[in-house]
Amino acid sequence: MWVFTREGFFSVVWDKDCRGDELVVRSQCKEDICRLAKKLSGYCDQNQIVPKEGRGYRYRIKIAKQAWSAYLADSALQVDYPSVKKNVVPADDTLRRDAYYQVWEALYRWREKIDAHEKERPGREKSAGIRLPVRWKP
Repeated sequence: MWVFTREGFFSVVWDKDCRGDELVVRSQCKEDICRLAKKLSGYCDQNQIVPKEGRGYRYRIKIAKQAWSAYLADSALQVDYPSVKKNVVPADDTLRRDAYYQVWEALYRWREKIDAHEKERPGREKSAGIRLPVRWKP
């Protein structure tokens, strides 16, 4: 599961090192995992964050499935904004903004390819190409 929240970007999985009631939360950014830990328990124990050099996600922490579920529910209840870009991406964090934009752009282009494929079926007009909307420029 990929999740973008105010605390950061996380990839969450169950792996062989987890007990049945645990998940591994992974991130590229140690500060994201610290913010998550603080949100869950009020503090960040640096010893619980496991660095994994050369892996897809550099930092990992195990948490209870119930804690993750509660976090997601609370995050959903806290949505009170009309724009993810202005409320989840800190204005002064240009590196994060650019990374998130690239994810958004890749998914937008994927959707455009699906739309183009649908239009190219026999009896339909071919797509004029992929254009990004003005609503989110890097």
